Amino acid sequence: MPLLIDGHNLIGAMPDIDLAQSDDEHQLVLRLRTYCGEGRRQVTVVFDSGLGPAPSWNLSGGGVTVRFAPPGVEADRVIVRMVEKSASPAQITVVTNDRGLAGLVRAAGGQVRSATQFALALTRPAAHPRSALAEHPEGTDRAPSEQKTPRDPAFADIYAGFAAVDKDTVRFGADIDLDPAGWIDRLYGEDVAEASRAARWLGRFGGEKALAPLLDALTHTAGQVRAAAALALADLGNSKAVTALAERLTQDPSTMVREAAAQALGRFDSPLAEQALRQALADPKSKVRKTAETALTQLRARRGR
Repeated sequence: MPLLIDGHNLIGAMPDIDLAQSDDEHQLVLRLRTYCGEGRRQVTVVFDSGLGPAPSWNLSGGGVTVRFAPPGVEADRVIVRMVEKSASPAQITVVTNDRGLAGLVRAAGGQVRSATQFALALTRPAAHPRSALAEHPEGTDRAPSEQKTPRDPAFADIYAGFAAVDKDTVRFGADIDLDPAGWIDRLYGEDVAEASRAARWLGRFGGEKALAPLLDALTHTAGQVRAAAALALADLGNSKAVTALAERLTQDPSTMVREAAAQALGRFDSPLAEQALRQALADPKSKVRKTAETALTQLRARRGR
């Protein structure tokens, strides 16, 4: 059965890819190519174009067809039109956690598959031995009700922790043990990629000394650095960052930064964080709205467990 994937929604369900990363689409496509190659499958993935025109590069190949929605048109609408125009809509399965999109797909005669469950299928082959999934793979004596998925809201923090360990090894390599002062210097340097990397290190390992530099980085001229700083402040976990993150979420011109701010605020049990996330449900960009909705769900789940 052909799979039609809500690209950015699936990225939001992946435990080891961040929507705020500049190459998030490319990372997902590579993962999908592996998935297609293992079973000779064919999938189509649709992404929002973001603030500018649709990207001109071609990511299709290896069993994966990639489409970017036209400027001003949401990926959701492109997906629904594809189902509606299909000669056999019942043979199409759309992968998404977006309830609104799921309803439209079903109304058009298509099928829906949970992005959370599909993300689990994509990540299982590379599961880290330290993770709960590796210790209790499917088919063992763990009861179905105990099997946690990477984006079950009540356990999102646990899986974020597993993913963070693996990301640290790849992201920082031999530099992981450098002195914090050196990373702070890099944060204020002219190399945007290295400044973003420095922000993430400071969030993971910088401690109290990292708070002021990371708050400064929220006003960096490069959106990539502002987004990295927002995610780093979430890793740092200092509630003093909530006000600045809420400002980024409501006022930053970059979709990528607003998404990162929404992700970050979802990790703070704060009335201000919740208020900003609720406001973001009316953001003009669907990616931000979806991220805010997920963050609110995770926040509520943590309170209730």
